[in-house]
Amino acid sequence: MTTISASDLKQNTMRLQDALRDDLLVTKRDKPFVVVMDYEKYIKLQSYIDAVEREALKDDGYPSITFDEACDRVAEAVDEYRSGKMKTVSMDEMRANLRAKKQQ
Repeated sequence: MTTISASDLKQNTMRLQDALRDDLLVTKRDKPFVVVMDYEKYIKLQSYIDAVEREALKDDGYPSITFDEACDRVAEAVDEYRSGKMKTVSMDEMRANLRAKKQQ
């Protein structure tokens, strides 16, 4: 990726053609401002992003809960833990239990 300042680009707009060969990072006050890229590359990138987003939105088979319901469940678990009703186990004990289940 080629980097150019916004002021340099303003003075030499022909540098925009460089974006056909390599993406162009335009900076403003030495900070990234905008990226200029070939249109075909942009279309491919956007198609990939769309596909990834569609995949992420697929139903995973697990039921969904609301944020409020999640907060309620956490609050209930905290109350149960504080009251001493919740059984806790060490990581070593949990690992041993998992190993035993795998061997069955």
